[in-house]
Amino acid sequence: MTTSQRERSRVRAGLYLAGMATAFVLLAGPAMADESAERSTTEAIDAWIRAGWEEAGVKPSARATDGEYLRRAYLDILGRIPSLQEASDYLQSKDANKREKLISYLLDHPDYAQNFGNFWSVVLIGRGDTGNQVNRNALRAWLRTRFAANEPWNEIARELVTASGPNTPENGATNFALAHLDFDAVPLTSITTRVFLGQQIQCTQCHDHPSNDWKQADFWGINAFFRGVRSREVSRTSAGGAEETAYYELYDDPTDAFARYDRRDGTIRIAFPTYLDGRKISQETDVDRRRELGIFITEPENDQFAQAFVNRMWGHFLGRGIVHPIDDFGDHNPPSHPELLERLAEDFKASGYDIKQLIRWITASEPYHLSSVRTRANERDETYFSHMTLKPLTPEQLFESLLTATRAHQAGGGGNSDARRDRWLRQFTFAFGNDETNEGTSFQGTIPQALMMMNGDLIDEATSSKPGSFLRELLDEAVRRKASADFVIEKLYLAALSRPPSSKEAGAAQVLLRQGPNPNAVMEDIFWALLNSNEFILNH
Repeated sequence: MTTSQRERSRVRAGLYLAGMATAFVLLAGPAMADESAERSTTEAIDAWIRAGWEEAGVKPSARATDGEYLRRAYLDILGRIPSLQEASDYLQSKDANKREKLISYLLDHPDYAQNFGNFWSVVLIGRGDTGNQVNRNALRAWLRTRFAANEPWNEIARELVTASGPNTPENGATNFALAHLDFDAVPLTSITTRVFLGQQIQCTQCHDHPSNDWKQADFWGINAFFRGVRSREVSRTSAGGAEETAYYELYDDPTDAFARYDRRDGTIRIAFPTYLDGRKISQETDVDRRRELGIFITEPENDQFAQAFVNRMWGHFLGRGIVHPIDDFGDHNPPSHPELLERLAEDFKASGYDIKQLIRWITASEPYHLSSVRTRANERDETYFSHMTLKPLTPEQLFESLLTATRAHQAGGGGNSDARRDRWLRQFTFAFGNDETNEGTSFQGTIPQALMMMNGDLIDEATSSKPGSFLRELLDEAVRRKASADFVIEKLYLAALSRPPSSKEAGAAQVLLRQGPNPNAVMEDIFWALLNSNEFILNH
């Protein structure tokens, strides 16, 4: 390492720590039911939330700034931060209804379907290796087309539970079941009840649940619906004459309509297809068992189906479910706001399971507009949504936000931008991803993750001032405009953090510029520090 490299590392380490310090400061009735029925959905949300504040004796944080709300909405709906131009346009707007208009714009943006396709593919099959028979891209593409068309959630869910045929993009729903067929479809049983019903019954495969009413028979009754599900490889002959895999096919073998399981007392029991409420179907081969299960799960009379979805979406936007963890409903884990959960689920059903309408309700609500900065009056609150919960960016959000802020994949010219983008995404998924299918609500950065953010080639590319880079273009624009260094510093803050620098931050940058022998190198260091700050890697 040369002297200049050591000096840069020292400066960057100082800036990184300074960023962390900044972020730590950031961290720093019965009548209601009748009245709620007369209110709009958003008004009802606000009324139940305020009632919770009053009952708990907590006071809400201040309203989020426009920059905070803008960045939050982009990350939650598009899966990335706003671009420099998008941030500038929004912050300069004087429109009194610009927050409401922003949500409409984001829901119509092509990145909305891409983001929720990515989000739900992680929920359904995780990020880990799922084997050769699962076509992850096909599932993601299938989901994107459904979200782009705003297909009702009950139809999407029914297709996922009942899909059969090739696992190609036009039939990508099959990949959900294909990813969980091992061990007599025990994983498929667990994730189906978790994702679509918010019920964690997986432990009852071995014993009755210790803290609620679920029994072993409940788990194996659902498992019996899946006992005939099979997969097979379909081959084709390539142009060169070799045999190769064309696709994998999911199909149902109408036999074995029962599951056998061991009890702890040494006895063996048999379970036939039985839904969680005790309803049974034919044990013969005259019925499509998965189709029957899909009907049970998504039928309008099933309140649990709608509640599980609105709770997961509430958790996505607010950082914590009304039932938390979001997929663990039951008497052992009651909701923080039961009336709110029921009202939101009922209105979601009445809307025809309209996903975009549900997002409009949640993003228009008072708690979604609150700052993440806690006060003495709510610093201990983790339950009543009196401040926005800090959420670590997912690997996908972090990757897309880095590219949005820096346009690193486009730097350097040439025709390999897509290849570089794919290579970086694989690195990010490996370093930041895991097999968990839930969004995290607490930041647990590891040393390899920190090193990759600080020293990876994506960050080097992103913060360089070489020809074709975002920073180079910004510096050249400043020269053409005969603008001062303040112009560049403000643009860097807007690009990375969706806000202009404070006077203190702008002053600190000027001090660094006066001390550094090379202004361009100092600008690179400032941009590097902003991208490595907690403010960048947290959704607040």
